[in-house]
Amino acid sequence: MSVRAFKVFGVVTISLDLLMFVSGLGPALLGLHSSTYDQFRMYLTFVLLWIIGSGLICLRKWAAIYFSLALVFLGLWIAWSSIETIHFPLNLLGMAEGISLMLPALVTVRMWPDLLWRGKWFF
Repeated sequence: MSVRAFKVFGVVTISLDLLMFVSGLGPALLGLHSSTYDQFRMYLTFVLLWIIGSGLICLRKWAAIYFSLALVFLGLWIAWSSIETIHFPLNLLGMAEGISLMLPALVTVRMWPDLLWRGKWFF
């Protein structure tokens, strides 16, 4: 396993962030009204995910921590909520999906010595 996994995580994060941003702009471009709070929240999420994605591409430890913690909590929530809401044979798929979202945390732990806190720039 190499540090290329973090660069791939960063590219995927930025790509999905752009997709989310473009799909969020759809209602605004069609003239549908949304509140300024929703627009601010969308722009803030876009900027934060872009920063984390570029931090992953630059192999920064802080970006790996944010990325891994977010996916661990999301994976725990999906795995735990699939126990009661989905019936037995199919809830195993929900739990497997939640557990698979926790795998980047293992990559972070294994590649921790190869990551950097900062370099020439902050991120």
